[in-house]
Amino acid sequence: MKKYWTSTSPEQTLTLGRKIGQGLAGEAGLIYLTGDLGAGKTKLTQGIVEGLGIEAEVTSPTFALIHEYGPEGEVIHADLYRLESYEELQEIGFEEYLDEDHLILCEWPDLLEEEGLEPILRLDLRRVDGESEQARRIALTADDGALGERMAAIEI
Repeated sequence: MKKYWTSTSPEQTLTLGRKIGQGLAGEAGLIYLTGDLGAGKTKLTQGIVEGLGIEAEVTSPTFALIHEYGPEGEVIHADLYRLESYEELQEIGFEEYLDEDHLILCEWPDLLEEEGLEPILRLDLRRVDGESEQARRIALTADDGALGERMAAIEI
């Protein structure tokens, strides 16, 4: 299932993220977030975390690599931009998150894709040429039927 939205502001991206988060309640697995620097991946993640009912200050994990949210650390926000190999990811203990029931929101997931790890969702954010600086085209891909149906019902 593929679904597309156009967001015209960071607030609208945040709202979409909240709705996606509500649809992800009870889910575990990988979510790939792709798009250029500044495309809105962290803003969308902020909304997803809020939509899951977690109160947290969600910031980009570019330098920390991994942030945990929720009372049990059930939501993981990873940014793999600075890593060059899957071995580096293993060294920081990332595989432990894969073995548990975490929802893992991963920016720059190339290393995971190279290892053949399949996400439950893919979210791709791109600037819209010829529109305002804030406009983004957000594409969601889900292979799971039930999750895909929940995501397909989302409107902004």
